[in-house]
Amino acid sequence: MARRPDSAPTSAAKARGNRRSAAASEPEPLPQIPAATGRHRDILEAAMELIAERGYHGASLRELARRVGMQQPSLYHYFRTKEEMVEQIIVTFYGDMAAGGAELMDAELEQIPWLVARYVKRLYESRTHPLFVRCMFSIARLNPRFGRLNRAIFVDDVTVKASLGLRRFIDRGELTETEAVDLTRLMTFSTGFRLMEEKVLFDERPLGPDVDRYLEFCAAACELWIRELKRRKGIPGGAA
Repeated sequence: MARRPDSAPTSAAKARGNRRSAAASEPEPLPQIPAATGRHRDILEAAMELIAERGYHGASLRELARRVGMQQPSLYHYFRTKEEMVEQIIVTFYGDMAAGGAELMDAELEQIPWLVARYVKRLYESRTHPLFVRCMFSIARLNPRFGRLNRAIFVDDVTVKASLGLRRFIDRGELTETEAVDLTRLMTFSTGFRLMEEKVLFDERPLGPDVDRYLEFCAAACELWIRELKRRKGIPGGAA
């Protein structure tokens, strides 16, 4: 009987590979824990700042305890491990990031890019959001679970929110599901990455008029795309 080539995968190996691929494509669920408040939140904010400065491995719990003015064993009242601390940071400060957007619910489709640009700017003008993004970027490749959680909050959730937040326009035929996701990603990523240049990736500096000009450009470009899309579909309000 002919010998099976060593390079040919068995049925069992194929099944294992398919299971791994399916698991990798499934969104990582966020930890089911409440967002921190009060003193607990202050400690997580200090931890986030420490990770942003020194990286995950350089951010010792001893130094965190020193910064928040307590003995290291007292930290274990709030979290047992650094991994658990990171999960609490994600739940608490991602909650802040996702809390806005109520003003979008009553807006017309052409207004939404302008509202998104203003909302993203407000996020990056806060103290905690740039720290949160810097912290998440610094840990994303250190632990597969941290990487999946980053994808969950910065990619998968964008898709979900696009389908939910723009549902009324999808139901009216102004957007398809794919167009809603593409528009949401275009608006958030084009504005967010520009603000990251100023507040996350390099030496932090105040947001100046050039940032406002760029955000207006992004919003106007998205509005133009919306009007052109409506024109092609024969929907009133499209570009002339």
